[in-house]
Amino acid sequence: MNEKLEQARERLKKCVEEESTERTKMEDDLAFCTLDQWDANIRRERENDPNGPRPCLTIDKINQYIVQVVNDMRQNRPSIKIRPVDDEADVETAKVFQGLVRHIEDQSSASVAYETAGEWAVKVGLGYFRIVTEYSDDGDLLQDVVVKRIPNTFSVYLGPHDMPDGSDAEYGFVIEEMPIEDFRKKYPKARSSSEDFSELGDALSWRTDETIMVCEYFYTDYEKLDEGSTERAKKSIKWCKLTGAEVLEERDWAGKYIPIVEVVGRESYIKGKRVLWGLVRPAKDSLRMNNYWMSSITEKIGLAPKVPFIGAEGQFEGRENEWSKANRENRAYLQYKPIDINGNALPAPQRVAPAPVEAAMIQMTALIERDVKASLGMYKAAVGDTDPQQSGRAILALQRESDTGTFHFADNLTRSIRHAGRIILDLIPKVYDTRRVIRILGEDGESSPATIDPSQPKALTKIQTQNGLKSIYNLGVGTYDVTVTVGPSYNTKRMEAAEAMLKITEGKPEVLQVIGDLMFKSMDWPMADQIAERFKKLLPPVLQDPKEGQAPIPPQVAQQMQQMQQALQMASQRIQELESGERPLMAKVEVQARESQAKLEQARLEAVDEANFERWKAALEAKTKVVVAQIQAKQANDQVLVEAENQANIEFMHALNDNDIAKTTAAIASEAGEETGETPQTPQPSPNLRDFMGGMAQMVAQMAQMNAQMMNQMTQMQQQSQQMMMGAMTKPKRITLQRDSEGRPVGATVQ
Repeated sequence: MNEKLEQARERLKKCVEEESTERTKMEDDLAFCTLDQWDANIRRERENDPNGPRPCLTIDKINQYIVQVVNDMRQNRPSIKIRPVDDEADVETAKVFQGLVRHIEDQSSASVAYETAGEWAVKVGLGYFRIVTEYSDDGDLLQDVVVKRIPNTFSVYLGPHDMPDGSDAEYGFVIEEMPIEDFRKKYPKARSSSEDFSELGDALSWRTDETIMVCEYFYTDYEKLDEGSTERAKKSIKWCKLTGAEVLEERDWAGKYIPIVEVVGRESYIKGKRVLWGLVRPAKDSLRMNNYWMSSITEKIGLAPKVPFIGAEGQFEGRENEWSKANRENRAYLQYKPIDINGNALPAPQRVAPAPVEAAMIQMTALIERDVKASLGMYKAAVGDTDPQQSGRAILALQRESDTGTFHFADNLTRSIRHAGRIILDLIPKVYDTRRVIRILGEDGESSPATIDPSQPKALTKIQTQNGLKSIYNLGVGTYDVTVTVGPSYNTKRMEAAEAMLKITEGKPEVLQVIGDLMFKSMDWPMADQIAERFKKLLPPVLQDPKEGQAPIPPQVAQQMQQMQQALQMASQRIQELESGERPLMAKVEVQARESQAKLEQARLEAVDEANFERWKAALEAKTKVVVAQIQAKQANDQVLVEAENQANIEFMHALNDNDIAKTTAAIASEAGEETGETPQTPQPSPNLRDFMGGMAQMVAQMAQMNAQMMNQMTQMQQQSQQMMMGAMTKPKRITLQRDSEGRPVGATVQ
């Protein structure tokens, strides 16, 4: 027998001997909460009583309290959190660690492993789960980390340790009772006959007629360094699978911890020996007493004689059948003979009062109920039983008192899950040791890919690709730590967040435009996700997340885009204000303009009737001809210009014939005087016409000035918005080419 096998057998034997007493108590606790609550000797005596079997009732009151504590753990599940520690660690890489841990827990149903270990701790005071590595299902020979459930806590033994999570144990065993036929199929060359195990000579049942005990054995190995070295011996973890007769398999374990995690209920040391118990053991005596008293009350009532009718001899004569069935049949009346055999008158037969149950027995059940709650540290409010006269505040106080009394179970599970996080964190860089794409999970359960490359020198490297920046992570660079948070599940928090966001957006559509995608994403009803995606597309560019492989918007450009958007919003708002404020005034001006035009036409018609208007017109035409002749004489060689001038004169004459006769005539006459050097004698319109035309000219000038100011403001605002947008689009960019070792371009960065 080799040294390793002998060491394993001795260590396992030592564990079994040291824990045998406590494990016997744990087995009794487990039997009690599975409704085997009577002592075997007492039950045997009562069932085999010479006077007939006596009741052995089991009133299960313990499991409602166990379920309450276990379900509190499920509602407030601990979550592993990864955080960077040293300068080489990276925050984004920590998020990748976090997402990978969630993926590992999700794929391996780690919650089942945690809850099973926690339930064992509540029932008997001790539970376990483990971490293993397994090959992926896709056949690419890549391994994954898996959290596994241990359904039977009595199949695990850890070596001496002080920490309640077992993190300082030097060795540990996971035992499996394998049927002999299955063992021979899996290990056809292994020793399996009874003779192979007969020479072991210890108390352990390595082989029975039906099974062979197979152990997974984890142990710590210390490699000796050179003599004279001041460093400590190098520590490593080994694994092997063995029976009592031989070692079946062995290899190095990748991590630095024994991958078996312990969960305890309540712990104490008595004379150097470790004592563990859960929720059941303190209440067992009170609950057994409750079963005994309820059985006694039932027995007393059951053995009491049936209540008879008492009557004189002869009163039931002739009607014996009716009276004998009075306890079973519902008769409207019963008749009797009022005269006895001696001829005396008698009263009606009377029923004898039943035997009463002693008041002390009834009171005792209430005392037992109080003792059970005191033993458990849980009261009626904790399991939903309240008195009608209690206030809501009093009920909450009792619930908090009960939660405090059992909080150590949930807290111990949290500590153990934190140690599991350390084991997983230690294994990840050693198991995921090749370049590959892994799946990571967010808190909301959405998955995304991440590329890891153990060969790169930094924890995070970003490279430029055709689709934008791509992040590559090295999970082996930097130091990270593990913490655990406890609280409601993500679905519970999501519903609370949705309710809070609904209150925030009440009557505030501008807030809904910013957080609408988050609000609908947190809701749990059909098509909520589609609505969230539509809201997400309506977000401003600065708030939209870049797509996978797309480079994020630089902060400077994002700021400029936000400023342009604000400027456009202000311009649009200003235009609306101007339109809403000037619209009544413009309507009023239009009405006045139409009225003025009508008056002007009327004034022109009146002027036509005046003789001086004809003379004024003739003089004006003469002076105009002189001006035209002078222009033609000066520019005789430019025929095109002459034609243009003639056309302009014609248009001016048309204008004179329409609306502004007096003003145009004065301008032309003035120009003609300047050309000839003479003072023109222009016919003057009537005083009424002159006053009216002067007022109209002033009003038209005011209208023109007002329209010009408004158009200038709108033009300036549009020009500013266009300039800002063109500035952002035409801003010079600096492009840096990235080249490989041979000088060929492989990428570029834009700044």
